[in-house]
Amino acid sequence: MKLDFNFILRNLPTFLEGAVVTLELSALAILCSLVWGLVVVTARTAPSRALALAATGYIELVRNTPVLVQMLFIYFGSAVLGAPLSGFAAGLLAMTLQNGGYMAEIYRAGIEAVSQRQVEAGMALGMRRHEVMSIVVLPQAIRKVVPPFTNQAIVMIKDTSLVSSISVAEMTFHAKLLTDRTAAAYEVFLTLAALYLAINAIVSAALRLLERRVAIPT
Repeated sequence: MKLDFNFILRNLPTFLEGAVVTLELSALAILCSLVWGLVVVTARTAPSRALALAATGYIELVRNTPVLVQMLFIYFGSAVLGAPLSGFAAGLLAMTLQNGGYMAEIYRAGIEAVSQRQVEAGMALGMRRHEVMSIVVLPQAIRKVVPPFTNQAIVMIKDTSLVSSISVAEMTFHAKLLTDRTAAAYEVFLTLAALYLAINAIVSAALRLLERRVAIPT
């Protein structure tokens, strides 16, 4: 099969238009997941057993159901409740809720990697629990979780393709439309794969640089 490069070049602006939406959704989902993950891990590690159990149940729920199902549930469920969300908002909310659960577990692993002796030392100095967490533990934990966060960020970027199912005009949505109009599936999805590869390669390189900058000397 001969690859039609002219077709790819003609339709590249369409793909780039979708890439802008993909990047916007990815950036917002990553940022919101980082913040929401901190909220969830705070509840997960709280002294209150009820709060910790609620957070654990939430994490298990969002991690063990597909994000596409969550997107559809939020998108159509919001309409049923009389407060319809746009596809973009529903997709962003679903990705934040699910990946916030993953980020909470990543944060928790980083927190548990910090020596308990440092926590005890902080408490012995008269610091309160939240002060020990914010001043002593979290700065070290965040530096330790950059590598797994990089993997999760890549997953989130790829998951943006799922919002095409709720009519968000990102790259995959445009790819489906082009395929329906032209039947040039090979050129369309080869271009789509190349764009995702380029975006993820750039993000991976940036986060690896960040990882080297914040690495704790051994």
